[in-house]
Amino acid sequence: MEDNCRSVRWALLGLVASLLAGCSGSGMSGSAPTSEQLAHATLIRVQSATTVLASDQHVFRYDGQSSRTFTACDGTVCGVSPTSAGVETALAQASSDARFDFGSSHFAARLEDSLELKPQIRVVNGVTLTEGYGLRTTGQPFSARFYGAWLDDGAFFVNETTLTVRGERGEPLGLGTVFDASALGVANDAAPAPVDGMTATWAGLMIGADVSDTVTRGQFFRGNATLVIDDLANPEIDVAFGDFRDLGTGAMLADRTIAGWQDIPLEGGSFGAKPTGSDNYIQGRFVGEHHGGVVGVFERSNVVGSFGGNRQPDE
Repeated sequence: MEDNCRSVRWALLGLVASLLAGCSGSGMSGSAPTSEQLAHATLIRVQSATTVLASDQHVFRYDGQSSRTFTACDGTVCGVSPTSAGVETALAQASSDARFDFGSSHFAARLEDSLELKPQIRVVNGVTLTEGYGLRTTGQPFSARFYGAWLDDGAFFVNETTLTVRGERGEPLGLGTVFDASALGVANDAAPAPVDGMTATWAGLMIGADVSDTVTRGQFFRGNATLVIDDLANPEIDVAFGDFRDLGTGAMLADRTIAGWQDIPLEGGSFGAKPTGSDNYIQGRFVGEHHGGVVGVFERSNVVGSFGGNRQPDE
């Protein structure tokens, strides 16, 4: 059964790869997908994922109060709690009751009933990037905006959602804006093959949202992402972000800096961790049958974001 399910996932992802092939070149003429096709491609990626990574949620209420909502994920299931002490209980509840699961199934449902992708697309370092939005006025009202990016075997997002903020007992506290990030894909649970003296590089992009208490709060921006293993026989990974640009205007952000991460140990096909409530972490997973991609989430320097990249040819 497991082999059959994996075969279906690869078939679905192959379909998406062919759909997006027309938008991976510089011309993007004629064969560029429509917003409906992009939404369908995103939905397939979400439904095919075997792992989800999620940042905490940064909540800014309209009355000036701010807080953090805590998340934890297991496989494709994610639980959300207003307190750090309750996050493991929330994850257990989400695992037993789909109504409390805020993982890939929740995102897929929103994609189907309320979220759309704008037809404008960009390809940055071989990674497809676009913007989405949505508005739902029945049930629990919210308006959403997000930037999403795709690899052959995964995707990653940064989100801004306006909704009714609720307290620990579920009581409404008024409207607020929530920023968070997520990444997902068909996970590869093994580390890359340990070849002595051989290096490996993944290149792509990061997407970030400013969650500071300054005038730049809410700024969406992107940057280059480079991940390097210097020696596959001793697998530790370095991660660097740079060349930041405002996603709305395209302007370079020369003053924006995010320090890189050095020598992160690999544990199978994953690296890093997200300690509960931390504001300085990185967490990533390799995706694809041959470690062809990598996705992850991070928080550092008052930025919450996600990243992804494709494996580069061996030199």
